[in-house]
Amino acid sequence: MVKGKTENKIKRPAPIAGRLIHSYLNAREPSNTHRTGILIVGHGSRREEANEDVREAARQIGLRGDFPLVEPAFLEITRPTIREGFAALIAQGARHIIVHPYFLSPGRHTRGNIPVEVRAAASLSDAVSYRITEPLAAHRLVIEASIERIREAVDPSTNRNLSSLSQPGKVYLVGAGPGDPGLLTIKAVELLGQADVVVYDYLVNPDVLLRVPADAERIYVGKVGGGCKTKQSEINDLLIARAKQGEIVVRLKGGDPFLFGRGAEEALALRGAGISFEIVPGVSSVASVPAYAGIPLTHRGLSSSVAILTGARAGDGKLSDDLLSARDAGTIVVLMGISHLRQIAEKLIWAGRSQETPVAVIRWGTYEAQQVITGTLSTIADFADAERLRAPSIIVIGDVVRLRESLSWFGKELTETIEWEPAQAAIS
Repeated sequence: MVKGKTENKIKRPAPIAGRLIHSYLNAREPSNTHRTGILIVGHGSRREEANEDVREAARQIGLRGDFPLVEPAFLEITRPTIREGFAALIAQGARHIIVHPYFLSPGRHTRGNIPVEVRAAASLSDAVSYRITEPLAAHRLVIEASIERIREAVDPSTNRNLSSLSQPGKVYLVGAGPGDPGLLTIKAVELLGQADVVVYDYLVNPDVLLRVPADAERIYVGKVGGGCKTKQSEINDLLIARAKQGEIVVRLKGGDPFLFGRGAEEALALRGAGISFEIVPGVSSVASVPAYAGIPLTHRGLSSSVAILTGARAGDGKLSDDLLSARDAGTIVVLMGISHLRQIAEKLIWAGRSQETPVAVIRWGTYEAQQVITGTLSTIADFADAERLRAPSIIVIGDVVRLRESLSWFGKELTETIEWEPAQAAIS
């Protein structure tokens, strides 16, 4: 470990070229005046993809290490240079800088060149101290990771959890999308392939779980309205316990974890327990399910506002009181409201919406078994009862529902004919 302190006045650096990663975790205020910055130093290459690897490593180190100030820099060939990286950290308030050589080699660069460059960079400020870490070469975790990769090549089913024995775990709150596995994000697919345990909900398509390694554990914690439920406190405890065992935990939720998915509750529990976590947004059913039914939520001349509501109030499952506050929105989308469909329609009519307002109910949206029933506020409840529609269903209310006669493209349909001319006239 190399230590140093400088005694010169700050000189303003020249403009920095190249892409920098600027304090993406800097939302919180510094607890004192001696903020620590991290400088991740790569060698520098004429191959830009190699340089991007260093920048991405810096980003991941900042996120996973929960470091508020992290910048990449390069020893030669490309920019930002070590001097520019120092200047960027100092400009963000860093007063102590840890320099980490992102090298596997313990050679002359890390033993000689980097200390020289760091000393020169630090000399531009009399208010900054620094340390240089040892490089990664021969670190026990690097050796263990190498052994793991070799064994995976010999037998992919063995030794997946070797690295977790000496590292803290992490929880990824991942949105699984509305159902169609093709709507998974790339990041969700990558994390599923790395998971030690997947904790999943009722609305997660079983086909999505095919992307989980064969030796990873799958734990079902679904909640079904009126049926069996796993208490939220038990789910929170499970996530914390498995992360404390050093595992990579994927908490897989239908749709998006932060949209009526209780993802924020779980994230707060993890933060309170000191567990590292990451939010991976998913394709929400709010927009995607209507899209699969040929219904845009907004359209010029028909709707310029959208209200998104839950139909079931937390705790007792009764109809949410928020419905009337959203009555004037161009389009109203109600999740978890099929059991209150008749009440929803009656309340909106009572509040002043025309009883001829178009309504669609979409069940199992984006699945092959998708059903769509359309009607009006005065008829939709009777139609839904006749077809025995149950959860999971989404209710869409507004003139945009008329567009599905022209835009319908997916799935089986059970529809009532609705006059198209008024909507067409409004569009033109």
